[in-house]
Amino acid sequence: MDFSLNAEQQLLKDSVDKYMSERYDSEQRRSYLAAPKGFSAAVWQDFGNLGWLTVPLPESEGGFGGSVVDTAVLMEAMGRSVAVEPYLATVLLAGQLIANGDNATLKERYLPDILSGNCQAAFAYQERRSRHQLDAIDCQLERNGDGYSLNGHKTLVLNGAIADVLIVTAWLDESIALFAVPANSAGVHCDAFRLMDGQGVANVRFDAVQLPRENLVCAGAGSMALIRRVLDEATIAVSAQAVGAMEYLLKATVDYSNTRKQFGQPIGKFQALQHRMVDMYTATEQCRSLLVRALCSNSIEQGDVQTQAQAEMDIAALKAMVGKHGRAVAEEAVQIHGGMGVTEELNIGDYLKRLMVIDSLFGDQDWQRRRFATLRYQ
Repeated sequence: MDFSLNAEQQLLKDSVDKYMSERYDSEQRRSYLAAPKGFSAAVWQDFGNLGWLTVPLPESEGGFGGSVVDTAVLMEAMGRSVAVEPYLATVLLAGQLIANGDNATLKERYLPDILSGNCQAAFAYQERRSRHQLDAIDCQLERNGDGYSLNGHKTLVLNGAIADVLIVTAWLDESIALFAVPANSAGVHCDAFRLMDGQGVANVRFDAVQLPRENLVCAGAGSMALIRRVLDEATIAVSAQAVGAMEYLLKATVDYSNTRKQFGQPIGKFQALQHRMVDMYTATEQCRSLLVRALCSNSIEQGDVQTQAQAEMDIAALKAMVGKHGRAVAEEAVQIHGGMGVTEELNIGDYLKRLMVIDSLFGDQDWQRRRFATLRYQ
């Protein structure tokens, strides 16, 4: 079987790699993080101008109509530079939910601005007791005349502090619904902070937020299926980002070992360090192989329950191994670089922090192992 990229995917990879090599050295990245929004508005606008914001969204909604493979190619390239722009939150989560929802009015209202880079969005679905269980929700929507009243809390909302619109999960009658909540609505309160890798998140409280009926993205049985599909594809995307980061760390560590001298020779000649770098290579390639498997199983039509279960198992295995090996590769890189590995003079510590955050997103390695076991033996 041929696992190589097609011409369009190779062109996408080359264009992202070229752009990132020019705009994303460690000093530039830190300046982007120091900006008021936590990323560069100019870089984000470039993403829109280059068409990268359109990649995963359907052609019917003005997007490129790319596959999960196209998204993985893009995210892996971003992982090699530890990009700080909110591509995951705005495009892969909130944007996909709007684009694949049932509300044509919301698509016309938000998607053109998301695709052009003029709208920030976020998906608010986690709560304090959720522990990655999608139906562990306390947020409630109550009917109020021709509209609804929203009450509840959401935690760790990626991009929540600066989002123009929040896509929120809440109980409506006996099922989970998705609602678009303008961030400037009365009763929306955000407590903003940053994760260890600098990404902006927020805890959000909704106090009797009044919403019109036309803000309903999706309701009924289709809502949970849509949420699961979007989160599964996002899990593959962040895993691809992790593989890109691991690839960078391996290369940077090998290069450093060939220039750093101790006892009159490069430390890369020491057999003990060679063994450790081989372990880094093996872990990176194992994660890449699992990424390819997950991409293959999630690129075909899910015609039966068994095929769907296998696709979900592949995602769980990928995420679990990325969580385990990603952190291990980053820690080895820090160790081989010595104390320099966690100073601002080098960017190795930035990759370690990002990989630790990726492990926690959408279920850490322990949670994904339990998910895999449940799917395997159900």
